[in-house]
Amino acid sequence: MTHASVRSNRFVLAALALMCAGAVACHQDALGPKTIDTPSGPMRDLGTVIIDVDLKHHRWSARPAGGVGNLPPGVSAAFYGAPPKIEYSLTEGPFTDLGGGDIEYNIHANISNLLDWAIGTNSIHAYPAEPQDTMGVYVYFAIQPYNIKKLGSPCPAGQCTVTIDSADGQYPFIGPGTQKYVFWKTILEPGGTNAQRPGPFETNQSGLTGGINYFRRMSFRTTGNVSDFSFGLSIAAPWVEPNESRWKVFYLADSLPNRVSLDDLRSEPDWRRLGTTGSATITPAACAPNTGACTLSLAGTAGDTLIYYRSDSLRANQSGYMAATLSLSTLTGAQPGVFMGMKDPVKLVQLGISTGTTGFTDSLGILVPGYTFATVLGRSSYRIAKFTTDSAAIYSPAGSTTPLMKIPYASLPPAPVRGSGPPNYDRFFFFGNVTASVGSTSATSLWSNVNYEIGAAAP
Repeated sequence: MTHASVRSNRFVLAALALMCAGAVACHQDALGPKTIDTPSGPMRDLGTVIIDVDLKHHRWSARPAGGVGNLPPGVSAAFYGAPPKIEYSLTEGPFTDLGGGDIEYNIHANISNLLDWAIGTNSIHAYPAEPQDTMGVYVYFAIQPYNIKKLGSPCPAGQCTVTIDSADGQYPFIGPGTQKYVFWKTILEPGGTNAQRPGPFETNQSGLTGGINYFRRMSFRTTGNVSDFSFGLSIAAPWVEPNESRWKVFYLADSLPNRVSLDDLRSEPDWRRLGTTGSATITPAACAPNTGACTLSLAGTAGDTLIYYRSDSLRANQSGYMAATLSLSTLTGAQPGVFMGMKDPVKLVQLGISTGTTGFTDSLGILVPGYTFATVLGRSSYRIAKFTTDSAAIYSPAGSTTPLMKIPYASLPPAPVRGSGPPNYDRFFFFGNVTASVGSTSATSLWSNVNYEIGAAAP
């Protein structure tokens, strides 16, 4: 996604990141920028910081967006908080004169969380103990490059440009259209008071024993001897409960869900994989991202397990749902081979699909008697919902308000014991194929998107 050009300026903003130093993007196998749903709630609008860049004198400055006219809808015209609750600390990095007036200009940026609670996760925790998974922090370009100048004067139309040259994806944080973003798989702990004093509340933790200065690189490609330009940054991230009441995670199938390593996340946020057999591929090979043309194909034969899961905490007294656009290429056997669902500390809410029967299943994949219905292979989407400790239901299509099957909470099978499977495998959301320990002999499932939300039974 990064474009090299001898005749182009490039301004690089390095910021916040997790283990991605020196990498323009963490998606080596991604097809392109993804549209990623991000947690909704108070941090949907953190305000916008304007960065003014002077390439000629290698200077930058930051200011609230209050002085900028015609802001995009939804963008605050003030720096977040009074006093500010998020602090930006920027320092200039080494720059390179590429000749002919072209410059590679670098800024390192760190962000401190001055709130009294953590951001980047829904789960209450006590540092240094942290949740197994994080929903992460999104820094997005609330305002595209503007105020572009050529040698100090307004750039004549068509003679010079500035484009965002690297991003992890794009999402409509504010309307209209989508905004490119960079994602950090991190939690910022509460209580920061000064960005120059490293702590778990900020991204530069190099002052702590074993700490790392997490940063990412944002690139801006300029053409036509650009001397000045400006852009706007804002942040979206979940707030730990009880400071927020709903948290949503979305997977779009233009790259594999699981990370290869901490510096190659593939999707944001990433999912973990359970099972070493079976195959996972993105099809077709040349599908266009953000169009719905991409599909995650999970294929396996008898004895296979291929489940993707996340361990975001779901309490028994919370509602939750998981929805997916799903089709079945092959499915054989009397017992389910394709599954999706969630669990809280007490009960398992799991949808299983076999050739003839669909319904709630136990932890071994066996259908729960009395809570099943006939499989319709033509169904293209499902939602499985949990209504606190009252009941659970299966819907198809996913947006339907009339359940195909409903079960009392007390009749749900017990949740697997903590520690079964991978260490601390608990309170998770999951989808995929399991043909081990059940009567299914093979399964190929096709997923174009998957999303779940904690704190609600429907979108």
